[in-house]
Amino acid sequence: MKRILSLIALLALVASLGMPVLAEDAASDSSSTGTTQTPDTNNNTNNNTTPAASDGVYVVGYTVTDIAGGEITTVDVGDHVNIVLQVVDHSSARYAVKAEEISARINSSVFQYTGIGEIGQLFQNNDDPNTDRLNKVRNGQATDQEKADNAYYNYYSYVLLFRDVVYNGGGNTLPINLTYLDTSKPMQQFSVQIGQCVDKDQTTSPNLLVRSSSYGEGTVTAGEEFVLSLGIYATDAGEDLKDVIVSLTLPENVSLSSGSLSNYMGTLPAGTTRTVTFPILPASGFTGTVANITVNLTGTGSISGKAVTGTTAISVPISQPDRFEVGEMKAPSSIVLGETASVSLSYVNKGKNAVSNLEARLSGTNLGAGGYQYLGNLNAGTEGSVDFDLSPDSAGAVSGTITLSYEDASGETRTITKEFSTTAEQASFDPSMMDPSMEEPQQPTGMPVWGWAVIVVCGVVVVVVIVVVIKRRKKKKALALAALEAEDSDEDL
Repeated sequence: MKRILSLIALLALVASLGMPVLAEDAASDSSSTGTTQTPDTNNNTNNNTTPAASDGVYVVGYTVTDIAGGEITTVDVGDHVNIVLQVVDHSSARYAVKAEEISARINSSVFQYTGIGEIGQLFQNNDDPNTDRLNKVRNGQATDQEKADNAYYNYYSYVLLFRDVVYNGGGNTLPINLTYLDTSKPMQQFSVQIGQCVDKDQTTSPNLLVRSSSYGEGTVTAGEEFVLSLGIYATDAGEDLKDVIVSLTLPENVSLSSGSLSNYMGTLPAGTTRTVTFPILPASGFTGTVANITVNLTGTGSISGKAVTGTTAISVPISQPDRFEVGEMKAPSSIVLGETASVSLSYVNKGKNAVSNLEARLSGTNLGAGGYQYLGNLNAGTEGSVDFDLSPDSAGAVSGTITLSYEDASGETRTITKEFSTTAEQASFDPSMMDPSMEEPQQPTGMPVWGWAVIVVCGVVVVVVIVVVIKRRKKKKALALAALEAEDSDEDL
């Protein structure tokens, strides 16, 4: 961490004092495989000319330090150094990519470095030469067209650090390839002359370099052929190179679709560049994200007879074809209002790489409610399904869409939608649906129950009346007998 801070502080100090070796010709030496558009500046009132610097990627300042972080002014063959570049990058700004999505690699056998450069202190700015338009954009007063024209001049400024670079000699041009995590964006190429490099033999010793490389525009997809184009450069050492051979060392599951891994170029005059191409086919079973291809160069000095060799690593991003698929939607033909039904959608990942952050959303009309489910990651060769409940609010048509979204291996978000429709119906009674075993109860025959109840009540009343009458008669009889006996007693007296 201290080394990084010291390097950044050193670069800032040197840049502020105007001391570093400025790469004034870097813009002219830079090249880009990306396409750019020129904004409409017919309405410009201040400086209508678009500067060449408002395009591509280029270096505006650099410094070279030893491994400990101390600035050095001379780099000899075999030295291990850190190279710190101050980069202006219009291309990445127009793509709106993040720093962690940019990969910077050295593409040269003169400087040996196999890793990825470290990007730091990234700032976004704008160098629109039309100051009126620029001020309107910053003040929020620009029209949509002025904003679009101004956006052409957006750029990133950042520090690009390459640690422990070995200088092999043979020149001082440092070519750099910029690639992106999103492999559909084209590779950017630029270079800078490192003036501190001293090769005592470079004026008399020829050398071979890969000065440029290209694998076409757009995405390189596994299972599909692409053409690797290499610009082979013979250094201007006053001596041509003969018997120049360019060969490739390919990684596993990458092969040539035709031809030979070696290409005999014959004689290459000093100071000239010649292009050689190789048709390459990454197998559908290629599971990585980058194919590291080694370019081997050999030749012989036509005067000195000195053998010349060199190697360069070319990194080609490879993406797998997206083979995430959905199956048939399973939805009910109708739904009884007030009841709950379900809809189901199956999916499968037939690709070679996992998909990440799989999500499902339900939307539509008369569904009762929408829905969301986070399904997580889905490995290659696995499948699953998602279910949502349906509770219609009213009778009538029910329509909906299930949307699946996920991130593929390159980090790009993709979506798949599947629609369905059904109907909601009111509940109704259907006699044909009655259970035959459920028979109506048989009506009783004869006197109804209430008749029997009346008879019983009447019988009870009659019995009560009879009992009362009998008791009264017995009482009267007893009273009469008592009166008779009393009369008899009186007579006897």
